[in-house]
Amino acid sequence: MHYQKHAIAGFSWQTLQKVFTTGLSFIKIFILARLLSPEQFGLFSLVMIALGTTESITQTGVNITILQSKQPIRYFLDTAFVIAIIRGFIIGSLMIVMGYLMSNYYNEPDLFPMVAIVALVPIIKGFINPAIVSWQKNFEFAKDSLYSSFRITVEILAQIALAFVMHSTWALVLGVIAGAIFEVCLSFIMLKEKPIFHYIRSRGSLIFKNARWLSLSSLLSYLNDNVDDFLLGKIVGTHKLGIYHNAYALSHKVNYELSKSAYHGIMPIFSKMTQDDENLRLKKAFYKSFFSTLIIVSLISFPLIFFPETLINLLLGDQWLEAIDILRALTLAGLVHTMANLCYALIIAKKKYFYLNAHMSFSLMLIILGIIVFGQKYGLTGAVYAIFLARLISLPIALLGVKKSLR
Repeated sequence: MHYQKHAIAGFSWQTLQKVFTTGLSFIKIFILARLLSPEQFGLFSLVMIALGTTESITQTGVNITILQSKQPIRYFLDTAFVIAIIRGFIIGSLMIVMGYLMSNYYNEPDLFPMVAIVALVPIIKGFINPAIVSWQKNFEFAKDSLYSSFRITVEILAQIALAFVMHSTWALVLGVIAGAIFEVCLSFIMLKEKPIFHYIRSRGSLIFKNARWLSLSSLLSYLNDNVDDFLLGKIVGTHKLGIYHNAYALSHKVNYELSKSAYHGIMPIFSKMTQDDENLRLKKAFYKSFFSTLIIVSLISFPLIFFPETLINLLLGDQWLEAIDILRALTLAGLVHTMANLCYALIIAKKKYFYLNAHMSFSLMLIILGIIVFGQKYGLTGAVYAIFLARLISLPIALLGVKKSLR
C-alpha cells in the first residue's frame, strides 16, 4: 500500500477544498458583516448551539466504525441508513425542547422559532446516503472534497442571497436548511451504491458497541468548540457574542480548519496502518504529518497574529473593530487546537479513547472555569485569553495519548 501517496493526496485535496471554502467564507463574512449586525450573528450562534449540542449528544459513530472495520461499505450501509434517519428525528425533537429552554435562558423570544425551524436540518440530513464514507475508506479524496465544496458553496450562496432580501438572522437560518436539502440530493447523485431502509440487528450492535466511547468523545469535542458561545451569550450578551463569532470564524477558518484537512486525510490511513500492524511506518507517518501541517498552519496564521487591525478593517468593517483585541489570542488558541486535532487522528485510529476523552474533559473544565471567572471580571477579552490558556495547559494530555498510541 502506498500510504504516503494516499496521505499526500488526501491532504492535498482536503487543503484545496478548505482553501476554496475558506475563500468563500471570507467573502460571506465580508458581505454579511455589512448586511447584518453583531446581535444578529450572535443570535445565529445560539441557534447553531442548539443544533450542534443535540447532534453531539446522539452521535452514533457510524462513519468511524465503518472506517475502522475491515468489512466493505455494503455490509453496514442499510443499517447505518436506518440509524441515521431515526437519529435525525430524535435530534429534531430534542432541538425543539432545547430551543424553548434557551429562549427563556437568554431572554431572546426570536430564538425559539428559529431553533424550531432549524430542527428540520437533522431530520433532512438523516437521509444522506451513508456510502459517502466510502470515499475516505477507499482513499477517493477528490470525490470527498468535491462533495464538501458543493455542499458548503450552496449553503453560503443561499445565506448571502437571502441576506440581501431579508436583512435578518432568518437568512442564515434558511440558508442552512437549503444546504441540508442540497446535501441529501448530492449524496445520491454522486454515488451508485444506494441504501434501503433495512435494519440488521447484529450490525447495528457492532456500530453501537464501538460508538460508546466515540459518542462521549463527540459530545466533549462539540462542547470544547461551542461551550464558549453558550457561556458568552449569557455573560457578555448577543452583541459581544456576534463580535466573537466572526473573530472566531476569521481566525479558525485559517488554522484549525486546515488541521481538519490533515485529519480527514490521515485518519483513515492511520486506521489502515493499524489494521495491518505497521507500527514503525505509522510512527513516521504521524510525525511527518504533524510537523508539516503545524509549520504550514503557523505560516498562514502569521498575518492574523501581527496585523489583526488591518484584517478586521479590510474584511469586517468599522462596526467590528472590537474584534481586534481578541483576534490574536483566538489565532493562538486555534494553533493549539490544531495540534490537539492532529493528535486525535492517531488516537482514534489506535482506539485509545481514554486519552482522547481525558484531554477533552480537562480542556472543557478549564474553558468553562476560565470563561466564568475571567469573562465576568474582564469581559470578552478576558474570556478569550482564558480559552487560549485552557487549551495550552491541557495539550500535554493529548501528547501523552500520542506517546501511548505509538508504543
